[in-house]
Amino acid sequence: MLEQLTPRVYHLRFSQTKDRPSLGYIRGDRFSLMVDAGNSPAHVQEFQAAVDEAGFRRPDLVALTHSHWDHCFGLSALDIPSIACVQTRQSLEMVSKLQWTPDELEKNAEKGIVPRLCVPRIRAHFPQLETIRVALPTLTFSESMTLDLGNCTCVLQHVTSPHARDTMIVWVKEERMVFLGDAVYQELVDDVWTERPEKLRKLVQELLPLDFTVCQPAHQRAMTKEELLTWFARRIQRAEEI
Repeated sequence: MLEQLTPRVYHLRFSQTKDRPSLGYIRGDRFSLMVDAGNSPAHVQEFQAAVDEAGFRRPDLVALTHSHWDHCFGLSALDIPSIACVQTRQSLEMVSKLQWTPDELEKNAEKGIVPRLCVPRIRAHFPQLETIRVALPTLTFSESMTLDLGNCTCVLQHVTSPHARDTMIVWVKEERMVFLGDAVYQELVDDVWTERPEKLRKLVQELLPLDFTVCQPAHQRAMTKEELLTWFARRIQRAEEI
């Protein structure tokens, strides 16, 4: 079931138990945009069913917030143009060359190519690893791209993030809303979530000029801009005290 965030913005709620991020749906008068492609074809099917249930047309485009598996392993199940920043395309090109078998997955985990933490989660969603198909984005941009969906402007912006170098956010200008993806989260280093206060500070500076009142991180409830900045400030302070 889609949950409404603003008059034109909806999302399929995240699931921690299923390793599923929030998937966004933005309704323009002419086009609709999906935010992130999910962790599997099954995730995409659940999203499409929710869109159908709401009586909306299925999305015309999909934007990837970054290249991590839970946000893009469903892309192969979508037959619509996809958009990502250049760095996401580069990362997915590398991932697309990997062999998906139990032995190869174990080897790639040992090499640090696939985080050890993600191995059981990937296998849970893909009991037959050979069925994984890593699709590449259709369109790429460097710093930002603006989409006019019809009385609804979406700015896709590459931002600094502790989580990943290829992080992109989606700012829905008229709705004063932002899809943050995983931009707000720590970096996974040797299966340990590691804070990067200098990058978090930079992210704050990049988000401050944007006019928004509500934001949706990928793996938690929506929050206000004030709540987001307060959360960031606490994390930066804790990191500096260590």
